[in-house]
Amino acid sequence: METTNAKVVRRSHVFTAAFLIIFCCAASSAFSVFSVPLQHATGGTESQVALTLTLYEFFMACFGVASGHIMDKFGAKKLMYFGGLIFGLGWLLTAFVHNLFFLYITVGLMAGAGNGIMYNPALLTALKWFPEKRGTVSGFLLAAASLGPLVLAKAGAILCDQYGMNGFIPIGLAYLVICWAVGWMMDTPTEQNQDKSATDPAAPVNDYTPQAMLKTWQFWLLLLLFSIACTAGIMLIGSLSMIAQVQLSMTPIVAANMVVVNTLANFGGRILTGTITDKLGQTKTLAGILALTIIGLAGLRFSTGLVSFTIFLILLGASFGGVLVVYPTLTGNAFGTTHSGINYGLMFFGYAIGSLVGPQIAALFINKGAGTAAYYPAYMVAIGVAVVGLIIDLFLMAKGVGASQTKESAK
Repeated sequence: METTNAKVVRRSHVFTAAFLIIFCCAASSAFSVFSVPLQHATGGTESQVALTLTLYEFFMACFGVASGHIMDKFGAKKLMYFGGLIFGLGWLLTAFVHNLFFLYITVGLMAGAGNGIMYNPALLTALKWFPEKRGTVSGFLLAAASLGPLVLAKAGAILCDQYGMNGFIPIGLAYLVICWAVGWMMDTPTEQNQDKSATDPAAPVNDYTPQAMLKTWQFWLLLLLFSIACTAGIMLIGSLSMIAQVQLSMTPIVAANMVVVNTLANFGGRILTGTITDKLGQTKTLAGILALTIIGLAGLRFSTGLVSFTIFLILLGASFGGVLVVYPTLTGNAFGTTHSGINYGLMFFGYAIGSLVGPQIAALFINKGAGTAAYYPAYMVAIGVAVVGLIIDLFLMAKGVGASQTKESAK
């Protein structure tokens, strides 16, 4: 009994630490809040400042692969301390930027690298403690990624309004303190403290090394699907405020409420998706996500009033939020957990591709001369992308990739 209780306490600590670290890492999604003060500080244009987030995503993905390799060999604890230091300092030093190059270094490189060092190892280490319900735990952990931007958007706006660029100093210090305060809890489970009865019944017999995984067609198709699933949602979500202003003639302040609605829907969708994933399996859950994405996009396309727009936005936000929940479990189920750190780091490039390509496609297909119908072409392209993703997912489902992890399905 004492051993069981100790394990419960230990894995609750790991879960708490991972939740707080992911909360910090994901706050970068609110980066647009700082666009105007950063333009004034650096003398850059809106697009030049926005490039910072592109660099952030790139370095996050690159360092995610490297940190995954380290995690697989030595565990995640030291990564939390080093990553927390780099991440916190990146935000703190942003208070002193005076040109674009300095901004690209502090937020783009330093904060992006710190994120990559911590994010995937924190998530994957926590999942190793809950092999019997990885989808559910993944959902709750990634729900933290929806809360982070909400807090930073509000706190960041207040701090920069009152203190100007010096507002970045308490932000950076807060991130550093939080990551260091919980980093010691990021233990990797050992054979002695793992629950032998809580095994993953659908886990593959053989774990794939990164080299072996890269040689499989499943990896490349799953990577493509990850990119497509993210692209379809990000294309419209990334321009949500402007879409609401143009399509429904909202003021910027009212349109900002739509961003909050989407964030809350994203939060709920992640929690719900985790539970569904454990019951249905990953590819079936992804099929549902992509189908709802198509319905949500089509509904938004024909929405002319606030009520219908809000309903379909909730549907789209909830479905898109589930994509990141499914993939850590799907990667582990398809390729094993022994090398999950670097394997998921490589798979995570799919998200990076989608987050980079999505907004660019949306920008290319805006018809600014069409009035309230300006975004209609972008809707159609996003729907087409989601349809392609659904076809790929149905093929993977037919091949048995991402089958249900329930004991019944494993028999």
